[in-house]
Amino acid sequence: MGTRFARRCFLAVPALLGLLLAGCATGRLDATKPVGQEARDIDFLMRLSGWMAVGVGIFVAAAVFAIIVKFRAKPTDDPDDLPPQVHGNRKAELTWTIIPTALLVFLTIFTLPTVFDLARVNAAEDARTIRVEGQQWWWQFSYDLNKDGRYDIVTANDLVIPTGEKVNLEIESNDVIHSFWIPQLNGKKDAVPGRVHDWTIRSDEPGIFYGECAEFCGLSHANMQMRTIVLTPDDFERWVEEQLEGKAAAQAAPAEGSAEAAGAALFETHCISCHVVDGPYESAAGGNANLLAGIAPNLTNLMSRTAFAGALYETYQIGPDGEYLRNPDGSLKLNLAELREWVRNAPDMKPARADNQQGMLDFSEVLTDQDLDNLMAYLQTLGSEPVLPATNAGAG
Repeated sequence: MGTRFARRCFLAVPALLGLLLAGCATGRLDATKPVGQEARDIDFLMRLSGWMAVGVGIFVAAAVFAIIVKFRAKPTDDPDDLPPQVHGNRKAELTWTIIPTALLVFLTIFTLPTVFDLARVNAAEDARTIRVEGQQWWWQFSYDLNKDGRYDIVTANDLVIPTGEKVNLEIESNDVIHSFWIPQLNGKKDAVPGRVHDWTIRSDEPGIFYGECAEFCGLSHANMQMRTIVLTPDDFERWVEEQLEGKAAAQAAPAEGSAEAAGAALFETHCISCHVVDGPYESAAGGNANLLAGIAPNLTNLMSRTAFAGALYETYQIGPDGEYLRNPDGSLKLNLAELREWVRNAPDMKPARADNQQGMLDFSEVLTDQDLDNLMAYLQTLGSEPVLPATNAGAG
């Protein structure tokens, strides 16, 4: 008996250690470090209910231990005797009914107002509203700057907002159910086809905050990520200006005979059935992309984004210290190798079902090395470098 018990304990240690290590592996998603007020409200409730659960657990464990000690079997006990029964004991039953009820009522007093607060949108007349669309397997964010029903800026993967502003989100899906979650800014909100769910996010400090889809949505669900770039109001206005400038610049044709011009011709041949570049290549605009979702990333300001492929890969290289690497002239060092490979053979870099119009096609047998070089030259003309948070020029 003793040997068997010792063996079980020995086998349990690695399992418990694995659970402990798994609990520590939060990576870049960390709900325990809230930044936005909404996230802080959720964190308060989680900690309150957690400490209440710890208290209940300690009480129950102590009661079990006391019962084990007090009512343990003695050599002189008759094995057929039963200890005194408390069934029907009104005091005991009222006690273990009233105490949990009181605890739940106490928790409800804090929870209900928070639930309603989280559901309340910013009703101010000048409130900023961003359309959020989930699709397999990436996120699109659209900005109606003039509130005229037209989207002036459309981005993928990077949601950019200013500090100190409660931003309204209108969340929907173009294919299956997804769930929008950036834990440091707010909780989860489902993206459902045919419905619009209102949500808000806010951050009082600049930075890069990471999120992902929290509802299983198919083959590459685990690779459906996004990030919120929070900028100071001045930096945000600069970002808006650069997005609009990039939109205007994209309409200019590359110099004839250049690698960029050759790349633009390839883009027109192979890419415009799905992708949009505002101005010259809009055949897939309005949900007409050759995909089940009807939408592929708008590439008008591709170079201004910190990530691509559903935020799975960094657009610019990052060093081991989490800082963006720079060229001798101070510009960010482009992650050209992975961007080139993504264009060449996307299904190898991110699981997809291109044969079922879910994800990007494999062009490895279609594009030559020279074609890829020309395409890279053209893509690098789409937008300028991203505006990074002043206090967080890295990616960690």
